[in-house]
Amino acid sequence: MLSWLAWAFPVEGSEKGSTRGEREPARISVLMATGMPGGTSYQVGLGLASLWTTKLRGAGIRVSAAISEGAGENVEAIRIADADLILVEDLFCSMAYNGTGVYRGRPLRGLRSIATLWPETVQILVRSDRIQKASLEALEGLTLATGLPDSGNNFTTELLLKTLKGARQKVRLRSIGYAMGAEALKNGTVQALDATGGIPVPVVSSLLQEGKPSLAFIEITAGRMEALREEGWKNVFRSVIPAGTYPGQNQPVNSVGQFNVLATAASLDPQVVYALTKTLYENLDYLARVHPACRRITLEHSLEGLTVPLHRGAVLYYTERKVKIPEHLLP
Repeated sequence: MLSWLAWAFPVEGSEKGSTRGEREPARISVLMATGMPGGTSYQVGLGLASLWTTKLRGAGIRVSAAISEGAGENVEAIRIADADLILVEDLFCSMAYNGTGVYRGRPLRGLRSIATLWPETVQILVRSDRIQKASLEALEGLTLATGLPDSGNNFTTELLLKTLKGARQKVRLRSIGYAMGAEALKNGTVQALDATGGIPVPVVSSLLQEGKPSLAFIEITAGRMEALREEGWKNVFRSVIPAGTYPGQNQPVNSVGQFNVLATAASLDPQVVYALTKTLYENLDYLARVHPACRRITLEHSLEGLTVPLHRGAVLYYTERKVKIPEHLLP
């Protein structure tokens, strides 16, 4: 179930000296499903809600953000009209819209994309006292925290482990959120944690800043990508965690990833989506301060990797900015 969040980031140009009671009430309320605390989507979701509500107050638009388990719950929130906007991995968008994978026979044709946001990089931490080599095979015999059952992490972790073939059953999985997963990793209840997300993931930064226990990143080789594509992760790509991203991380880490997407329901008012899209791209400096992953958001890369048709309101904005829209993205 989605849980309400409060705004947490001040936005330049916001009204000073005004109180909540003095503000004109919003005429249009928009709810966005994000992710779990400790993850990139949660942090960016708060920032986006604050940005849109502040900048679009004059237009009567108010955006609220909600905690969610992740991609699976977010997609269902669109299906049952429990949310208007979602932050979600491209793999889930594609499966849901086309009725494939976990959504086989249940296509969500009312799903629409707005923009590509940031690359989601697989980041698996393992207690270094439990491994000799930081490879995926090193997870055999260990307990891995994968994220909550409806999270994208949980699903992509399963895909990764399927590439181990016969060794898959030797990895024990535990579906828990970031905060509980971090505590379990520290006390040894689990020996590894999947914290996939936009770089840097807050919970990973916290764990490596503490320095205890000693942790290492699992390296995912380029050769693993073909096996992942065979398992259904068609748009997986090479991704690297640059050296120095996290405390004590002196070497780059090879991994894989996919794009995070801002998506919505086709039924949302085109003028509202136009305003949200325009405001997003006119305030990229602010978003870069919310989270470093947002530095990757640019108008030039706005449609990169999208597989689900755009919302009409987003098309209106991109057309205005003379962005070439591929035919498969036209609604």
